[in-house]
Amino acid sequence: MIGSAPHPGGSTSVALPLTYLATAAMAFVLAALALPGLSAELSGHYYHPRLLALTHVVALGWITLAIFGATYQLVPVVIERPLWSDRLARWQLLAVIAGVRWMVGHFWTGRWDGLVWAAGLVGAGILLHVVNVLLSLRGLARWTFTARSLALALGGLALTVAFGLTLAATHGRPAFSGNPLAAVHAHFHVALLGWIVPMILGVSGRVYPMFFVATDPDGRGARIQIAGLCLGVPAVVAGLLFDRLALIAPGAVAIASALAVHVVWVWQIARHGKRPRLDWGLRFALTGTACLLPAAGLGLALGFGVVAGPRAALAYVILGLGGWVSLTIIGMMLKIVPFLIWYRVYAPHAGRRPVPTLAQLSWPAAERLAYACLTGGVLVLAGAAALAAPTAIAAAGLAVAVGALGFAASLGRTLLSLIPGVAARPAAPVRARS
Repeated sequence: MIGSAPHPGGSTSVALPLTYLATAAMAFVLAALALPGLSAELSGHYYHPRLLALTHVVALGWITLAIFGATYQLVPVVIERPLWSDRLARWQLLAVIAGVRWMVGHFWTGRWDGLVWAAGLVGAGILLHVVNVLLSLRGLARWTFTARSLALALGGLALTVAFGLTLAATHGRPAFSGNPLAAVHAHFHVALLGWIVPMILGVSGRVYPMFFVATDPDGRGARIQIAGLCLGVPAVVAGLLFDRLALIAPGAVAIASALAVHVVWVWQIARHGKRPRLDWGLRFALTGTACLLPAAGLGLALGFGVVAGPRAALAYVILGLGGWVSLTIIGMMLKIVPFLIWYRVYAPHAGRRPVPTLAQLSWPAAERLAYACLTGGVLVLAGAAALAAPTAIAAAGLAVAVGALGFAASLGRTLLSLIPGVAARPAAPVRARS
């Protein structure tokens, strides 16, 4: 584990969220480095063993572990509930890492024997997370928008695991009637819409007001977001599973309504918040929110049957997971990790000796490179995948890989402060004018 220090709100150490976030960042870099070599696969059908491997590295190794890390910071500090068990969370991380590594190896080589055991190990680790967070939330007096979103996301996570285990156990045999890929589509959308979306909305609802010095989402907007997901996700998943457009279309509209309210809220607080300067973390987060518009639009077009086929579906996945979700998470990590490091290393010395500012823990040049390459690379990658253009896919994948390395370099520089004897220099004192 990274570091060790008391943590406000009940968690024993900032080491727990930092370890999750650092592990997630490594998974993101690995996925990005694989992209240039997968141009042929990305120009074909999305249901390819190596693309399944890539998707699970992104969805489980990167996004899910990053969300777990954010949750273990969110529950004690923001929801003001002590985490039920740090030890359980540490065992969970080991189980998920081992299971994902095993799963990805099976997918990459196209060998399905033993896949169910790897999926079972991942499922066991995720179940530990669900239990840990639910026990942490019991007796909660005030159910805020973030708390409700978190509870909703845990239900979606449990269903995602159930679908995944079913698919692993029945690979090669139809688990449901109709389209052989129906269960795969349903599994993906339970993960995206039932787990990732409510979690991103819930975390955003609490951290964005802190970033922009604004108010939390509440009242009508919060109710629309929760209701849209509660009504839309079951309809879309059932419609995909049983090939019923009559369910998919209204479900997609309900989800799009929830996401539209989120986009409008982010736009409003970005315009009217009190923070005068946009650092690179905020730029990543806002650009991620902007990517939600084409992703949701393409999702609606697919839901209504306006567009169809594996090319449009792959572009939708790239814009959703690579655009909105990944850029948002990167932006949040560039804001949260320096704070955790500052609290761990420098807070005990504040007021007694000069300490660096949060800005001095970051690396703006690396973040600038990461922003340019990741935002441009993801957008070009989505377009190139839609057109099945291998050369453009490889070029975009290379840009994403460079951007991921820039992000990792900035994060790594911040984490160096945890090493004894390595610390960012404090700001030079300002001399008073005579």
